[in-house]
Amino acid sequence: MLKLYAFDRSPFGWKVRVALAEKNVQYEMIAPENKNEDPAFAKLNPFRKTPVLLLEDGRTIYESTVINEYLEEAYPKPAMLPKDPVERARVRMIEDTFDQYFYPAQRDFTNAQFDYQPPTLIRKKADKVDHKLLEESRMKLHEQLQRLEQELKGRAWLGGEIFSLADAAVISSFTMSLKVLGILPDPKYPKIGDWVARAMARPSYKQSAPKEPVKIKEG
Repeated sequence: MLKLYAFDRSPFGWKVRVALAEKNVQYEMIAPENKNEDPAFAKLNPFRKTPVLLLEDGRTIYESTVINEYLEEAYPKPAMLPKDPVERARVRMIEDTFDQYFYPAQRDFTNAQFDYQPPTLIRKKADKVDHKLLEESRMKLHEQLQRLEQELKGRAWLGGEIFSLADAAVISSFTMSLKVLGILPDPKYPKIGDWVARAMARPSYKQSAPKEPVKIKEG
């Protein structure tokens, strides 16, 4: 059986769990302890980051995007990339944009106003809030949401007619993080709102969602 080294609330681990669930691939999930000091974990991923997928033959694959690309090739049904090469590239661009731009803005928006003690976000005192970072990251998030709202125009999913690797990538933000942070739902993004409802109804969402979601505690 495959083994997935990941953390329950990590957006990147969640993204892989969604793909595994969509493809009905059985696996064992392991939350590594002391991954930064454990030499055994360093053998799985020399960069000591999760997620890591341990194959049955002992080889490992790391980086969430690479893992999901592997799953798409090793378990091609149901397809999570469109057939058309340009559409495949579009889906990959959305996924890469999430990793490179969307998630960093979300992380800055969170860190500017909260301290994190898993699974709780503890609101900082007013004089400890980084208001400049807060507003800059808020603006970046809305820029990305506007773009993704347009990507959903005329499409049921970011992958068009199919629930794609891009949909798996943004599921953590759209359905949990941004809701907890008060960014979503927003009437300016009706297509994203509809997407959230459809995504949360999928069996893969119910199977992969964190057992203990993030919550806010007022400081």
